[in-house]
Amino acid sequence: MSQSAGFADVDEKTAEYLCAWAPQMLSGRPEIVAITPFTDEVWRVETADGRKMVVKQQLFGFLTQGKAYDLLTVEREVLGLLHEAGCPVPEVLGVDDDRQCIFFAWVGDDTLDDALQAGDTVLIGPAIEGLCTIERMCDRHAARLVSRVVPTAGRDELVAVWDATGERAHEGLEQLSRRLGQSRDMARAVLLLAEMHRWLAERPPSLGSTDYNARNVVVDPDGTRVRFIEFAKIGWDWTERRLVQYTTSMGSGRADGRMRSALHRDAALHYTEISGRAEGARALDGHQIFFLLNGVAMLCAALDGGPRAEALLARWCEPAARLRQFAVMLCQALSADPVAAEFRDELRICLTSDGDRL
Repeated sequence: MSQSAGFADVDEKTAEYLCAWAPQMLSGRPEIVAITPFTDEVWRVETADGRKMVVKQQLFGFLTQGKAYDLLTVEREVLGLLHEAGCPVPEVLGVDDDRQCIFFAWVGDDTLDDALQAGDTVLIGPAIEGLCTIERMCDRHAARLVSRVVPTAGRDELVAVWDATGERAHEGLEQLSRRLGQSRDMARAVLLLAEMHRWLAERPPSLGSTDYNARNVVVDPDGTRVRFIEFAKIGWDWTERRLVQYTTSMGSGRADGRMRSALHRDAALHYTEISGRAEGARALDGHQIFFLLNGVAMLCAALDGGPRAEALLARWCEPAARLRQFAVMLCQALSADPVAAEFRDELRICLTSDGDRL
């Protein structure tokens, strides 16, 4: 086929495939007039009658074909259940098992990550409500979905992951004290961190996506709603942990990128009300502390020349400013939890203006 202007950024074989398959997913089989790559495996396809869809090739899906956690099968099944129940997810239009491609209705180009980097936090309400709706529906269908859990995200695996998260948080606390603080005994802060870790570990996890970050929340073109994407892998985790990471932008890969979160105390209270979960705000507060301290540990390991240091520092620009952003966010409370409050008091005493030893 001849390469038209609308396909200029796509290789010819990909364009041929999408032009042949995408029309089959829509009534009337409209002609494809434009293909825009989002990544090497994700494309937006536009038709002559103005409709759009998104096509994703699940390359790792070839490794899971025939298994209970087959990526293509899981994403089609989970999104089908959620969309039918009215959850904020895209509709699955069809799949091609041979090419491991899945076709979605288009729901927007921009993500919550983009919105947060622009300083827009107004979508925190829809994000909270949407995630709670999704998690309730996954819980309702848990008996059906539990066999689809990816082996790395079972309940036992979550225990191991959370233990490792606690260890990295401890490392992050020590690094923050050393680089931005003054010489001071942090033993009390370490004990408080361990207490929060134990309390969070005792809360029941829920079934849901294992791929939760602000780039997997798509903002509708009207700018008032969100849609959650990426459900090829499901597993056990805490809703509050997912929500913290869904609503935090790391600013990765942006020259002017910075840490931004949509969460605040009123949002945490809203989550508690919507979710119906006791002490939901306290859990959000704790998970945000651990998420941020893990980020500190990753950044400082890269500054010390650890594994993949060059790649991480290329994505996280201006590490000195980023480290201070981590510190500022750690001092912002989401709840009235006395343990978290005392931890922050210890942190504030340590992080004085006399510090800063990057």
